[in-house]
Amino acid sequence: MIKQDYLIRMIQEIVSMIVEAILHKKKIRQKEWEEYDHLTRQILGMDTRELLNTDAKELMARYATQTDSMDKLELAAVNMLRLSEEVEKDNPLLKARLRQEGTTLLKYVRLHSDNYSLQREFLLQLLETNG
Repeated sequence: MIKQDYLIRMIQEIVSMIVEAILHKKKIRQKEWEEYDHLTRQILGMDTRELLNTDAKELMARYATQTDSMDKLELAAVNMLRLSEEVEKDNPLLKARLRQEGTTLLKYVRLHSDNYSLQREFLLQLLETNG
């Protein structure tokens, strides 16, 4: 139980950091990204760059039976959104797909999670208004 609580707190910390960066268009130092990427890899069981080739349905199926599935899906979603911000402008299809998949996951988490997140709501509003 303690390990599960710790894992959930770590996920929430990473999600908060990434959401803040996305909302405020804030640059995060490379060393911090490397740390969070390493933790994300441990938590999700996949490299954050693997998210480039993964869709929302695949992730939902992958974590469906896990007790912390909503937290993992939210972490995957914000990482997809972060990656969409980093994708070069010469690849608009990948950028749009990552943004759509991340938004889909956040909406799924909003509907199915027992936890309410004000940050998640602000991020979804931002994504919906910036289309």
